[in-house]
Amino acid sequence: MRGDAVDEVLSRLPHTWTADEAERIVQRFRDSRPAVPKRLVSRLWQYWLQQCPDQPLFGDTEDDLALVLHARALGLRVPAGDPGTGDGPVARWARRAREAAECGPLFPAPLAWGPKAALAPQVRAALPSSLVRAWVAGDEQGPVEVLVAGAGLPEIRQQVVQSALTTCLRVNGLGDPESGDFVGDHIGVGLIRVTAGLSGAQASLDIPSVFHARSVTVADAVSSTARGALRDFVSLLRSLAHETGLVEVADIAYADLVTYTQGMRALADRAAGERERAFLRAPRAAEDDGLVSLQPYLRTVRGQGASVGLEFSPDLFTTDAYMSVEQAHQRVLSQRLTMDARLRLDQLETEIEQLTADKRAYEQASEEERRTLWPATVLLVVRFDEATGRTIRLTEPEEVPTEKYYEVNVPHLIKIRKAWARRMRELVEQLETAVHRPHAPARQVAAGRFLDAALRGVVPDESPATERAFRAWCTEAAPMLWFEWRCALRRDGIAPEDVFTPHTVLISRYLPPTAEDAAVLFSHPYTLVDTARSAVLADAGRAVLVVRDATDHAEPAPADANGPSAQELWDELAALAEQPQVEEEFSRRFLEALRARPDGIARRMIEALQPSGPSAAEEDRIEAALRTAERHTSLGEGLDRALMAMRNEAFLTARECLDDIRTETQWQARVWLLRAIVECRAARLESREIPGLLGHQMPGLPDVALRALDEAGSADEEFTRDWLESLPEAGLDKGIRRLFQGLPRARASCKGDALNKVSPEREYAVWLFRNAVEYARLARQLDEAGEELAEHQEAVDAALAKLGRALEEILVGPYAGGSRGAAEELFEVLTGQEPPRYGRVAGR
Repeated sequence: MRGDAVDEVLSRLPHTWTADEAERIVQRFRDSRPAVPKRLVSRLWQYWLQQCPDQPLFGDTEDDLALVLHARALGLRVPAGDPGTGDGPVARWARRAREAAECGPLFPAPLAWGPKAALAPQVRAALPSSLVRAWVAGDEQGPVEVLVAGAGLPEIRQQVVQSALTTCLRVNGLGDPESGDFVGDHIGVGLIRVTAGLSGAQASLDIPSVFHARSVTVADAVSSTARGALRDFVSLLRSLAHETGLVEVADIAYADLVTYTQGMRALADRAAGERERAFLRAPRAAEDDGLVSLQPYLRTVRGQGASVGLEFSPDLFTTDAYMSVEQAHQRVLSQRLTMDARLRLDQLETEIEQLTADKRAYEQASEEERRTLWPATVLLVVRFDEATGRTIRLTEPEEVPTEKYYEVNVPHLIKIRKAWARRMRELVEQLETAVHRPHAPARQVAAGRFLDAALRGVVPDESPATERAFRAWCTEAAPMLWFEWRCALRRDGIAPEDVFTPHTVLISRYLPPTAEDAAVLFSHPYTLVDTARSAVLADAGRAVLVVRDATDHAEPAPADANGPSAQELWDELAALAEQPQVEEEFSRRFLEALRARPDGIARRMIEALQPSGPSAAEEDRIEAALRTAERHTSLGEGLDRALMAMRNEAFLTARECLDDIRTETQWQARVWLLRAIVECRAARLESREIPGLLGHQMPGLPDVALRALDEAGSADEEFTRDWLESLPEAGLDKGIRRLFQGLPRARASCKGDALNKVSPEREYAVWLFRNAVEYARLARQLDEAGEELAEHQEAVDAALAKLGRALEEILVGPYAGGSRGAAEELFEVLTGQEPPRYGRVAGR
């Protein structure tokens, strides 16, 4: 039956089919497998349930089971196959669909990857490894392809996967919008491959990387080219390698990678041409690091295609279950990124129009009109932050002549905003092109990621909503995928264990439907090949290249393994460490011991580095020294914290800080003077008005501020009088700094306590240690709060809600000393409000 005749039958309801027509539809199902379209499966499934539910439809075990699996994978209502659900053919095949022998996972059980495996020299590239290793293939113009192997620790994995996804979108948003190319990138679980090869020669577009600030290590002029985007990704990997030691980056020549790939194909062709012989490519010498590449499983027989692969129906990606996965995935990634860039673009364009109109009006006006319509000076109330592209409101207005403002300031502001608008506009175009262009690169990457994960039986580490949706879809689709792969390999005479190994991934080639073309979906198994660790066998008898490495033979480390115990190895290391000039040997033997007994050696290393806890008497002495240090440093820390709280308008905190200060009378006047300034600011007096009001004690001062001046005069009349007299001329900033001049620094404040037998040195050491612990806690608290943010961009109010508590404690909490610059800048960017610049003093 011709294709148009089959379509005509499918357009009718199944109960109208004749027996001959039904047989032809059945044959079309057999011929189409495994790429059976949903329309055909749906009609045939209806026919079976309505016309012949009491007998097998095909009379063939494989095809009957295949129909049940395809129907379930395509979202049709299929019996669950639970025991006791009936004894008809449909129920029996539904139960068969739950059996692992035909419909269970193809891959071996996931490896339990522990520290011993991560340190093993036999393995460099492993999908579940806790260490991330990257190979950057480049030429004289820069990187061409980046291959990343290893799941990594969660914190590392999140950054690498997000950066790879955004790099892929940027690269695939640069190509010809009318092209319908397959996306060659793969962002999978434990393996990432991103290439610049598909974008072609592109003009430089001057777009900075806004996805991760520290990854911008190249000039803006090359950031928006495919290679420039790839450079940003590589620079992130290098920074993680430098900062954590949990990422390794190796550079290889792209020409060597091409040569090795050609050699693999030549090896497969030779085996296919000489069927009586088998060829083995053994690993290179141990001292030769070689390269690691991702290679397809090439056939070693002729007439069946160059590599192993299957075509599936793209209708797999049209079910409600999969659409839930894709929507959750895209909602967090591309849609959020695009919306944030659009909002910033709209704001920039509005500001450009306003500034341009103001400048044009001023330039076209006559001198008389300028004097009449424009003031002599302009108060600048906002500042444009070039690093982030955000406008920040100034605390204290800055006054400049109007002529200078329109000749210098406005052109400069327009230029800066135009540059950012151009960057944002092109970034929006890249992202929207990658998401909405006819062949939808974003959808292709997502489909490949989820199809690979379903076949391998792993779960992508994404948002909870994405994970839940993926598990639901995988339950429906994975059994069909596993079954069809088993059937295909059986027909080709290939053993599943030769293809589906711990170092295999499934690379998909998916094109969504367009107005002219139907969708297509191909799936090909690829394997990691390490030239220094992997053995490659080309044997026509196996019908496919076979790749083996240490992960194929890995087993859980037995608890009672032979060899020296961890304690014995540690004792040997301790004895060796006492000998002179044994640094190299000690390093070698320490690494060997760590590989042999990672848990025991690590535990003893921690015990050796961890100091023993103090005795009860020592604890009492430490507590006494801490109380003494808190009393002696009360003045400096209290004033500093009160000033920071006032600058952030936390006036209640500022008052509490000043109330808690206990110090000598000679310093108490300064506490009261700062209290007067706090009360003025709390009463919403302008900063520029406060010096005159305080210095001359003019009407309008709050009563609490006047009381604070009286208390200051009682404590130190001379200092108070001199300070007030100089305040109107000096200004608020210099006045505050004078309050901090001469204050004893922390080292001088710690005088010890003879009564409690606390020396000055011990007191200062305890104070330093306490601060170091608290600073580490605050940094960890901010880091944990940051993990709650979305993967890339988040609304400012949502980010403040998640980070606010941690930022508040860093800026105005009890341990607000130390370096606060980064926290201040983050708070400034998030709020768009610049804190007051007065009273900045050096730390004590």
